[in-house]
Amino acid sequence: MRSACFALVSTLLAGCASPAERADVVAERAGLSTVALAGGGFSLKGFERQTSGRHATVFIEGDGRPWRAGGRVIAEDPTPLRLLALSWMEKTPGPTLYLGRPCYFQSKADQPCDAMLWSYGRYSEQVVQSMVKALGGWLQKRPHISSLTLVGHSGGGVLALLLAERVPHTKEVIALSTPVDVDAWTSLHAYTPLFTSLNPVNHPGWRAGVQRSFYFGEADHQVPPSHFVSPARAISDAEVTVVKGVGHDCCGPDIWLKNAY
Repeated sequence: MRSACFALVSTLLAGCASPAERADVVAERAGLSTVALAGGGFSLKGFERQTSGRHATVFIEGDGRPWRAGGRVIAEDPTPLRLLALSWMEKTPGPTLYLGRPCYFQSKADQPCDAMLWSYGRYSEQVVQSMVKALGGWLQKRPHISSLTLVGHSGGGVLALLLAERVPHTKEVIALSTPVDVDAWTSLHAYTPLFTSLNPVNHPGWRAGVQRSFYFGEADHQVPPSHFVSPARAISDAEVTVVKGVGHDCCGPDIWLKNAY
């Protein structure tokens, strides 16, 4: 029986399953539970670890695969193949939640999944509101949790910054390899502007009482520190660290957990 289960897991992870199914296998292997979170007309998929503690860490993955064919065609399924944030969640103690986005990790199109939600509007008001409602509902059912750290990788860091402004439980944001100036990022790579997305650098005033820490990989060509350290430092009381010898996969909890709330 165990050999049969191992064969099934190996087959799924080898590429015979959808990205959503792969995520389920990785989460189950890590001892995480699947949760469905109501997010304003969307059902957001999440994974959680319930342990004792009043402070929880929430992980938001990068943008995944909004495009295919070298960026010429919008993808039918944006779910990421590489689950960096999920792997980091395994290494982080205490209560944790892996918070999905609208229309990610879906096995079929059973809800209003307009491709705008993962392409030009991936950081839109609609996406942010959906994730805020989903996170708020999760907290409502877990009244023992009194504070949060939001950890976001790449575009997930953009969303972590925006969510923190609307979720009062948030005391800390850790933004990893994050294009904090979205317009500068699209211009740098000659991408079409994300014209229905919010841009953190245009935020009128950051909420007090939130510790914001940015980590950039010195060798990151997707979000190079030379372009994004300055706008990150312009955010009130932000701490900015450039990690040597690291690329866009910066950075796991071995780097930032010692500074956690």
